[in-house]
Parts: sequence; structure tokens; C-alpha cells
Amino acid sequence: MALEDYSVSKIGHRLEISYPLPEVFTQQKCNDSLPVFVTNDRQVESLIELSRPHVVRLCVSSKGKDEDNVDGPLDEDLDENLDDELKEEFDEELEEDWTAEREEMSEESGCDEDDVREKAYEVDDDTHADYSQYGKIKDEEVAIEVPFDDPRLLGRGVGHRIGIDNWEDNIYEHQSFDTKDQLISELRLTAVMTRFSFRIAASTRKVFVAKCKVAGCAWRLRAAVKNEPSTFWVTKYVKSHTFSVSDRVRKHKRCTTKYIGKLFLDRTGHIEGIVPQHIRDSMRRMFGMKLDYTASYKALKHAQDLVWGTAEEGYANLPSYLQRIKEADPGTVTDLVCDSQDRFKYCFLSLAGSIAGFQYLRRVIVVDGTHLTGKYGGALLVAAGQDANFQIFPLAFAMVHGEDNESWEWFFNKLRDCFRQLPPMAIVSDRAAAIARAIGIVMPWASRGICYYHLQGNIVKDFHAKEIMYMVKGSAYAHTVPKYDRYMDLIIAANPSLAVYLESADPKLWSRVHFEGNRYNIKTSNIAESINSAVKKPKGLPIPRLLEFIREKLGRWFSKRREDALSLTTRHSRGVEYILAIRSYYAGSMIVNRIDTWRFHVKGGRRDCNVDLENRTCSCGVYNVEKILCSHVIAAAAEANIDMSYYVCATHSTPSLFSTYASPIYPKAGTDSHVKPVPCLPPGESVPRGRPKKSRWQTWLEMSRKKNTKPRKTNKKYSCSKCKEPGHTRPNCVAED
Repeated sequence: MALEDYSVSKIGHRLEISYPLPEVFTQQKCNDSLPVFVTNDRQVESLIELSRPHVVRLCVSSKGKDEDNVDGPLDEDLDENLDDELKEEFDEELEEDWTAEREEMSEESGCDEDDVREKAYEVDDDTHADYSQYGKIKDEEVAIEVPFDDPRLLGRGVGHRIGIDNWEDNIYEHQSFDTKDQLISELRLTAVMTRFSFRIAASTRKVFVAKCKVAGCAWRLRAAVKNEPSTFWVTKYVKSHTFSVSDRVRKHKRCTTKYIGKLFLDRTGHIEGIVPQHIRDSMRRMFGMKLDYTASYKALKHAQDLVWGTAEEGYANLPSYLQRIKEADPGTVTDLVCDSQDRFKYCFLSLAGSIAGFQYLRRVIVVDGTHLTGKYGGALLVAAGQDANFQIFPLAFAMVHGEDNESWEWFFNKLRDCFRQLPPMAIVSDRAAAIARAIGIVMPWASRGICYYHLQGNIVKDFHAKEIMYMVKGSAYAHTVPKYDRYMDLIIAANPSLAVYLESADPKLWSRVHFEGNRYNIKTSNIAESINSAVKKPKGLPIPRLLEFIREKLGRWFSKRREDALSLTTRHSRGVEYILAIRSYYAGSMIVNRIDTWRFHVKGGRRDCNVDLENRTCSCGVYNVEKILCSHVIAAAAEANIDMSYYVCATHSTPSLFSTYASPIYPKAGTDSHVKPVPCLPPGESVPRGRPKKSRWQTWLEMSRKKNTKPRKTNKKYSCSKCKEPGHTRPNCVAED
């Protein structure tokens, strides 16, 4: 009974039924007496007899079967083992950070460890650290995934399939329906369950008549308006059919995908996280319908249109949505551009909380674009930064018709209004020529850098130089000029054409030691790429719904991170404190020799370095680039009896982190009725027919990084079986016989 009432599967769960003894039985015993568990019929009879004269509280608990096999400390041992567990966890993370350099290089290049000769050319332990993992907040964002056996997919209050034997016809004479659509919807459900088709004989504002499609059948329904102008009352209903089942099945037609989508929505009321397979399984289990994937996909699209609106409705509601956002959150920057025919062209949104928080961040902006998968296509442009805890900080979003010169220039013009237009400022992006052109026109005073990951992909694709990618990465991530030159000499000796390509790509853009400005630890455009991945599912929704999804996500991020910043008791963010703890561990084993009041010579680690505390420099280059203390500076500060927190960049402090998220993200205000209507039509061109592609083809590097193994080669190099030369095959061979 409990399994059936709570819709719990026997396969994956085990129920436990227990009850505490009444107070009459525990007066002479201790108050923490264990409950009584019901495990057989005899104990059920005892429970029933006990519940007659006394009040008994019954407890039903569900426990997964896998939990029985989990080995772990008992509750009473948790406090004793807490310190040891934390120590073990810290030691494991410390070891992982020390070895992260070799593992990440092997993953990104897709080569085996034997191919990457790191033992001969070692790099700093700070070079490849993924700082975003150090400050990650637990359970900040949980993806919505609906399992295929979710009980909600069986309908509201339904625990099994609705069959003809347990289904009841809810239509009867003198029944009222608020609208004609409600009457037709209930009538369609009756036709689905009893396997017949009906035709509408008459349908006016006051009368509705439906008959069975089999000619001469007595089944019919008549409804008319009475009293209220829109309420239909069933005046006559003959529910019995006078012809055989074979005649009705022969005339029976399949339901339309629009009705299937509406039926699924009416029965489940759930659309978030649903995929076509959910609708296919749900319709089969509830109504016995057999749908192919195409019909399930179309039904899902119709259901989404009912909940979120169509693309055309989205463009029409976009002006009022932007106006309501500005009214609810003063300081928000929005803009909507239409052409001379009132057709949508550009849309920009930067929330007031993002604008206010960006002034407490390091002045580095990462920009990127991704394609929208809705009916009319387009592109989503993103600008983001990184906060004091190495977390993604979205700054601005824009919807445009495509990533061309005009769109990027317009985007940077609007982005310029979201922060103080003063140097220094660094902008990191891919190698798109449109972005470089827009930065040169709109922000010529800003330093531009390119994403190393995109550069690496081009090298693997064009030069097939996977075996020397560690040299390229070493030169890009080098903290000092001598180290950069050493790696470039190795590249010249191994592949001269690759060295020429890297020089033509301008080292000031991809090498952080030659970068004109400060890009800190931001070496790629992964910040913006992560935002694009976060909005992957709603990219096909109407634009107001997509913007609302982004606003809700930012609201959750701001709230969670604000609470986390308030809970900190340290001077710096969680991620920076973790890095300082790791580097302090190694600084403790270094030998420091004082040169003068502010200068020190530090021995230890992988090299001996000179530290200048007055000018805040270290010859290893890590502190100069990242503005976070390296192990040498920490050791020198300890020798000088100076608090090392004094030398950490102010943007990494806890007050700066809290100030970043101090401004809340407000929901939209009011309704569309009080907003002055502004025409906005869909773009003139729509995307081609067919299922839209939501994912792009992944590169060789992306596949290797996801699988953590070397993937199979996608392209094979063929050679001619006749002349044995590569580049062509025998039919195209021009060699003489």
C-alpha cells in the first residue's frame, strides 16, 4: 500500500515502516527508546490492535538499496573523525595541485605521457592551475534532468497506465464547461481512451454538436450556451456506440501533434527538462499511443509554445519586457534596435547588479558569441569577467542577427557604457577579425588578447603538431622572457613553419609575458564559453524567455555568492586562500638570504629567485603576472616579518568579493498592460527547415579533453598504392606506368 500510495518503485527502493511506543509504555523507560519496526503480518496485527486505544504515529521512510552497501563512519563517530577527514582531503587536494601541471597538459594536447617530454622541459607548478575550481561554491547550480521513469510523467495523481478498464467517462448531461475549448479537450480525451473518432457537425458561439465518424452511429453530443455567455452546458449525450469496434477502429485517426502536446501538458503540467523521449514514453504508458520520434518532437515544440509562447509572440513582447526590467532594476542598460520596417535587428541587456559589481573586479573582459537555435536563428554575444573567487561574472548579453562587423561594433558601443572608460583594460576573445576590428574602433585604448585554446586548435588542425604542443603551451604560459625564448628555440628546431606562424600571430596577443597590460590568470575565453554552455538548452526559446532565464540564473548566482562572501572569516576569497595555503606550504622549506632592507634571494623550489618587496616583483615572474603571491614572495615576506596579505591584489579581498554581489538582481515589475506598446516584428529571414542543431562539431582537442583519453583519429592520411606517395589515391595518380 505504501509503495502504491507514494509511487515508489520496488526495484530501486526499500520501505521501512516504524512507530514509537505510546507514552503510557515509556513512562518507566528512557525517553529515547528505539522505534518498533513493522516487518511481518504479526507485527501489523499488533500495530492495529495498539492503535485502537492509543494514538500511534506511523513513520514510512524510503531508502535506496545502494545505500545499504555504503561503508562509512557511524553518526556517533563523525565528530571524532572530522579533523582527520579534513586533513586527508586537504592532503589529497595538495597532491592533485602539485601534479595538475602534467595531467592538464596531457589532457589538452591529447597525447600520451610518453609523447609529452615534460621531464626534460619542466614548467612551473603555477602555470596550468585551474583557479576556478579553487573557489567553486558547492551546489551553486544544479542542472534539471528528468529521469524517464519519473512518476510525474504518468500524470497528476496517476500511478499506472490509464486503460479502458479503469478509465471513467467524465462527460454527462447537464455538465457545464467554462469554454468551448474545455469541452472539446475533454471530448478528445474520451475519443482517445475509447478508440474512436468524432466529427463536429455544428459549432457556433451558442451551439456545439459532435457525432461519431461512423455513418449511422448513435453516439452524439450536443451542448449549448445557457445563462452565462461563454459557459457551455451538455444538453444531450448518447455515449453508447451502435456499430462494431472494427468499424470504429477503421474510421479512427491518429491524434495531431498539437493535441498530443496539449494533452501531455494537461496531464503532467511539467515541461522543464523534458525531451521528446519523455513524451513518447509518457503517451505510451498513459494512453497506449505509439509515437515515433518526429511526432514526439513536434508535440514537445507545441507544448513549449503553449507554456513559453511562440517566437513571433516573443518578438512582439520584447519591448515591454525590456521596459519592465528597467523599471524593476534602475541602472540596467537595455537597447532594442529595429530596421525601417520595425523588424528586429539588435537587443542588448546589462543588469544593474552586473554593472555595479564589475567595478570591484580585475579589468579583464572576455567576449564570445554563440548561435541561437530558435526559429529565426541569430547569435548571442556575451561579455563576462572573473570575480575575486575565480568565478564567472556575467556583464552583458546581446542578441544579434549574426557575428559580423556591424554587430560586434554595435555590441562594443553598448558595452562601453557599462564601465568606466579608463585604462588599463584587457579584452580576451578568439581570433575573429570582426572582434579585433570592433575593439580597434570603439576601444583603441584597451589591450587585446586572444584565447590560447583557439590558437592551439588551429595549430593541431593545420600543422598536425600534437607531439610538440607542450612547447607551444610553455611559450604561451611562460612568466618570463628567457623562458619564452627557450621554448621558441625548441619550436624553431622542431617545426620552423610553426614558429613562423606563431610570430605572424603576434606574441603580444597569445603570450602573456609579452601581453601589453594585465590579463592575470585568464589565458583563454573559457569564461564566456561556460556561459554559452549554461544557456545551451534555452537558446531555442523566444528572446524574452531566454533573457528571463539568464536573469533568473544571475539572481541565483548573486544570492548564493553573496551569502558565501558573508560567511567568510578570512581576509581573501576562498580560492585565493587556498592558493596561498598551497604556496605557503612550499615556502616553508625555502632558504631566504637578505640582500638589503627590501630585497631577498630565495633558494628552493625549481629555481632560485630574487624578490623585491618594495617594487613587488619576483624573478620567477608568477607574482608579476598574476598579482598573487608566489612561494618566493611568501618566504621573503615571512623573513621580513611583513604580513603577506599586504602584497595580494586588493580585488581578491573578501570585502571586494562581497561588494561585487552586493547589488541584488530584481525580477521584472508590473504587467505588459501599463507599458506603451512598441512594434517589433521577427527578422525577415528564418532558419532552414528541419531540426535545429544545438551542438557544434567538436574539435580533436575538445574530444580528448572530455574523454581524458586519446580519441580515434577522424581523418586518415591516404597514400597512393601505385606510386606510394601521400596526398592522393590510385585513381587520381598521374605517375606514368
